Amino acid sequence: MSDAFHKTSPADETAEQDAKTFQLDAWFSGVTPTFRSCTLYQRADLMARVDELTTRLRLAEAMPQEDRQLSDESPAAIRREIEELAEEFEASAITFKVQGRSDAYRDGLKKKLKKQGIEEDAQVGLHILADAIVEPRGVTVEHLQRLADVSEAQLSILFRAVALASTEAPRVDVPFSSGSSSSRGGRR
Repeated sequence: MSDAFHKTSPADETAEQDAKTFQLDAWFSGVTPTFRSCTLYQRADLMARVDELTTRLRLAEAMPQEDRQLSDESPAAIRREIEELAEEFEASAITFKVQGRSDAYRDGLKKKLKKQGIEEDAQVGLHILADAIVEPRGVTVEHLQRLADVSEAQLSILFRAVALASTEAPRVDVPFSSGSSSSRGGRR
């Protein structure tokens, strides 16, 4: 066997040195909880108008120019209206930041709630969710109940964010980095 196979590379030496100087206690003391975020929209009512306009746009684009009457809207005018609604929709957005909670933490919170006479599953869930929301500050069970009454789908988004923060191992995917996108046939 050649000595070339037994030589250490600079990377091996660095790894060995890091292993000798690595402070395990310091690493564990620096571990942080997992946080996730999600975006909710106040003006979800605008979606119906966007749906209507999208249908009208599809019809307008399918109609030959010579068949259009003066009273017909142009595809460009319909697109502008959709863009205005999209801007209004986006302006109503708010990003919520949630903190993952351990099973033990949630169990302790459930015990406290039970002592307060709160035992119904839906109410317990809203209390746990309100406790996990760190931004915006001051979100209450009453706020979440209002959201549940008006937009249960958006409430589900918050519950999913907490579930991900509480149960899924943290990782970051960078879908638009040059290494990942070229391997998937994306942007180059």
